[in-house]
Amino acid sequence: MRLRFMVAGTLVGGVILSLLNWFTAALLPPRYKRFRDPGVVVETIRANVSGNDIYTVPQGLFVSVSLRADSTGGPQKFGARVTRQFTAEFVVAFGLSLLLLTSSPRSPLSAACFLGLAGLIAGIETHFPTWNWAGFPTSYLLAGSGYLATNWFIVGLTLGAARQKLILRDDAM
Repeated sequence: MRLRFMVAGTLVGGVILSLLNWFTAALLPPRYKRFRDPGVVVETIRANVSGNDIYTVPQGLFVSVSLRADSTGGPQKFGARVTRQFTAEFVVAFGLSLLLLTSSPRSPLSAACFLGLAGLIAGIETHFPTWNWAGFPTSYLLAGSGYLATNWFIVGLTLGAARQKLILRDDAM
């Protein structure tokens, strides 16, 4: 039953994480602001960088550069990106399922709280350094941490219900 939970948790959790990722990307406002004159900025950056990387200057400018020949990324690149994103979501879902399997939450709500707290902690660890050291806005820290906490909470409800159905009932028998 534990193997069935791991497989089900990885598959269902991966799909839910992917859907939540697409949903929040489509509905939430972007966390980045546009330049006033993008053409000038693009020309200046292209003339002063050697490739994709993160650049900074002592005056406080911090720029992440991702240069592409075209602005669409092309259909083939889009498919590869979607595949990588789904793969990442299934790996995360596997990890979340493993966390639940090795912990003791007995109800879907306690599993959701456990994984939601883990998401909040992961979000703070991931986003705090760029807020603290690179001067990213507070909204970046709050949105990034809140996004992980909320998504992992929602997945935790589902995984907690699956765990209860597939493992805890069998252990009680």
